[in-house]
Amino acid sequence: MAYKSSNIASVIRRLNVDYFLPAIQRPYVWTPDQIVRLFDSLLKGYPISSFLFWDVSPAQIENLNIYKFVEDFTYGDFHNESAYLTDKQVTLVLDGQQRLTSLLIGLKGSYKSKLKNKRWDNPDAWVRQYLYLDLLQDARSEDDSLTDVTYGLQFFKDDPALGAGSYWFPVSRVLEFGDQKEFDSYVDDLLQKLESQGVDRTDRKIVERNLETLYRAIWKDEVIAYFTETSKSLERVLDVFVRANEGGTKLSKSDLLLSTITTTWGDLNAREEIYQFVDYLNSGLARHNDFDKDWVMKACLVLSDLPNAYKVSNFNKSNLELIRKNWDAIKVALESTVRIVNDFGIDRDTLTSTNALLPVAYYLFKTKVRFNATDAMGADAIVSIHRWLMKALLGSAFSGSSDNTIALARKIIQESLAVSEGFPERDLLVGLRKHSQIDFTDSRSLNDLLAIKYSDKGCFLALSLLYADKRWGASQYHVDHIFPQAKLSKARLLSSGVSEWAVEAFVSSKDCLANLQLLPSVDNMEKSDSDFDGWVMSRTEEFSKQHLIPADKNLFRLECFLDFVKRREELLRQRYASILGFDSDVLTKYLEDELALPEKK
Repeated sequence: MAYKSSNIASVIRRLNVDYFLPAIQRPYVWTPDQIVRLFDSLLKGYPISSFLFWDVSPAQIENLNIYKFVEDFTYGDFHNESAYLTDKQVTLVLDGQQRLTSLLIGLKGSYKSKLKNKRWDNPDAWVRQYLYLDLLQDARSEDDSLTDVTYGLQFFKDDPALGAGSYWFPVSRVLEFGDQKEFDSYVDDLLQKLESQGVDRTDRKIVERNLETLYRAIWKDEVIAYFTETSKSLERVLDVFVRANEGGTKLSKSDLLLSTITTTWGDLNAREEIYQFVDYLNSGLARHNDFDKDWVMKACLVLSDLPNAYKVSNFNKSNLELIRKNWDAIKVALESTVRIVNDFGIDRDTLTSTNALLPVAYYLFKTKVRFNATDAMGADAIVSIHRWLMKALLGSAFSGSSDNTIALARKIIQESLAVSEGFPERDLLVGLRKHSQIDFTDSRSLNDLLAIKYSDKGCFLALSLLYADKRWGASQYHVDHIFPQAKLSKARLLSSGVSEWAVEAFVSSKDCLANLQLLPSVDNMEKSDSDFDGWVMSRTEEFSKQHLIPADKNLFRLECFLDFVKRREELLRQRYASILGFDSDVLTKYLEDELALPEKK
């Protein structure tokens, strides 16, 4: 569809009659100086950019929050009045709200602002003002100009007193002259009046030119060039809106949806509420996290048993009312989820998928289990959550487009809760295995676990799974190379007497899981690049058991590194098999067939 055009007077008369604002629009924020510059551009004949409209049918109005343009604006008031419309075809402004509102204020309304050097809470500091044009100011004169605004435009509380060299005309009066003859008659009468007051012919010409320029800019020139979108798809309209605003302050989908929610949650500023809650999750708990508004808003859909696709259509009025009803409980469930996850040692540096937390949050929302549960059912549930979440993250079950995975996980939890309050760890593993890159219902997943390297995102997760009873809380733990990296460089190995043919195998095994452990940050820094055989002898027997250090002390020497890795991998496999619940016979057969252990030959 091609662009159309219209004059300003015609569009202004349709504001709040046919033209309204959708909830996705930002609040009006322009200052009086910006309004003055806009009118100065119009009087100069400059373009003021195009506009984007959206035709909305009566059937669509029911699912939309629609607002009026602000006519009498008060600085700092970011709330538009709702427009209650029924059985009416309307046009919503997707791009151009700031400019149209500024034109409305200048031509029909007012701007209430605070006087300088006055306190904000002083009622006398706030003055409502109206836009005026100095008809005697010659815009073509560049003498002593300190600004690029050359027309005499200014806001005043009352009609300014006549002064030498000034004649202030209220800009709003130009809308009274819909008929050219009426305007011409007014100009003639004004010029005769000025002549009788001693205004010379040159100044009267300036007055006449300024009035005619203003009249032409408002009534004659079709400076409003607009494109009208007619689609009924909210998703398309949202995409059009985002692209149309790419030149200004960029808005995310969550910003737009928050605008919609804010207007629906009448008793609560949802935008501030959600922003503050996200900040709290990220900075107010035991560990630093990195959640965003999108995750919280998607969680609102999931926990409220609504369609979980992050689409505008899923945030309709009835759904938003339900989310508002659940909001307090949603916050509690999400905070408990993040606290539990932080207690597992997972934070912004190690969490590979925020969507994987949504099934956990849904379970907590439905059962009221909390992160610090001490009752038997709650404590068991948290242990199960730990095991399942590590597997889900390691298997990237929620990577990519995970809407279907989230919906399936929610359905599995719903069905499980119908018969048991426990966390359905096994049911989720079985139900989601087609979505996971590692099938933790199959003993072959042990190979995938042990193939993880130091640089892989899942390295911390794989190691932390070994410490199932460990609660990390606010403590910082590091992934440590048991045999230090510095000792396993090619140069150091050769100088230590390792044969050249074995060096490549040493270096390639340096970052394998069997040479990694989790240590408190203080211990890791203390250990640094110390020789392992000397350092480990200063540890307790319990330490060696916890970290699965082989008992054979002969393996602690650098030249025995490959044998150490092989033996510790066997111990890791046994521990993982126990944690993952694999049958011991399956593990034994694997050890016989794949590792060919000497004792089984």
